[in-house]
Amino acid sequence: MTRPRRRRERAEESMASIAHFLLRDPEGIQRILMMRDYASRAATLPARERAGLDIAVIESFLPPMPGSAPPRRHPAPAEEVQDVDVFILTVQPIELQATLAALGIDGGPDAIRRDRPYYHEKLACTAAGLAVPPAELTVAVTAIGEAYGLHAQHAVDEIATFYRANVWILAGMAAGLPGHTRKGDVHLPKTVWWYEPGRLTADRFEPRPEVANRGPMNLQLMRFDPTGAKLHDRLASAIAELPGRHRPADLPADFEPRVSVLSDAVASGDKLLRDGEHLLNLHESNQRIVLGDQESYGFAFACRDVDWIIARGVADFGDAEKDSSYQYLATLLAVHTVLEFLESVYIPPVFAIPGQGDDEP
Repeated sequence: MTRPRRRRERAEESMASIAHFLLRDPEGIQRILMMRDYASRAATLPARERAGLDIAVIESFLPPMPGSAPPRRHPAPAEEVQDVDVFILTVQPIELQATLAALGIDGGPDAIRRDRPYYHEKLACTAAGLAVPPAELTVAVTAIGEAYGLHAQHAVDEIATFYRANVWILAGMAAGLPGHTRKGDVHLPKTVWWYEPGRLTADRFEPRPEVANRGPMNLQLMRFDPTGAKLHDRLASAIAELPGRHRPADLPADFEPRVSVLSDAVASGDKLLRDGEHLLNLHESNQRIVLGDQESYGFAFACRDVDWIIARGVADFGDAEKDSSYQYLATLLAVHTVLEFLESVYIPPVFAIPGQGDDEP
């Protein structure tokens, strides 16, 4: 029997629904029950989100003032949230350009919500050979537009008021550790290491990092062969068709990117790495750290209740010689890698496995 699995409704969505229906002026016991539910659960909301919802709840008790604007209408998830199979999130404009190119999207956005453009596409999904003919995955794409984990977390929270997805993907570029990775290599890190927290004493700083793990998605990624012929040919084709303006001058003619899926960690913090030392020091504290970026922990924290993947291409080494020449290519190869996984290996949670009838235990 197929048991559809969607992610649990976020507390922000539940409270937004309550605020939405309170503004419709329910009466009697219905209003009392809604207020009781809101009061018991709103304490868990982030302060910024709760402030806006508190105002909406208070406004629901006030009579309209003559000549005043109509009350603000908060989105109700059941009415306005769009279900998609996959949501791909990028950060910088060049990462969005590379992602759209990998998906074959060359037109304008399909939707604009709160000034943020959203692009929609469909992928053929073989579900590891179980889907004959191939099934369809719906994909939505947008960009955060700003670095830092806080912005990534806030963007996911905002986007989640408009989209529900089975898997969320952060795709783009990162700094790599020399000797352990090369420019253009692709990593799907298993762990995010937030290195900023710690205790500051009179004479030293004691790190107390927070860690986010990818979780159940690892079980699907275990079946993905990063050395397989299909992925190899796909990445080779992407490099061969790379527009001249995005081709790094020092890219070897025979370059073949290496892809790592299950073993690595990305160090994430607000620092823009240009010293060539910080990432190495982090690696010495955790040998799995071979990447550094600014957004992964905020993204992973925001997606803590859902399946997520981080796909990073190495664009530089976080040193003084850091430049932008590999940014497009690194992102392009990372996106193609995760698209190959989605198309060839990924089994959606709502997929009905052929031969399993509803009467089976």
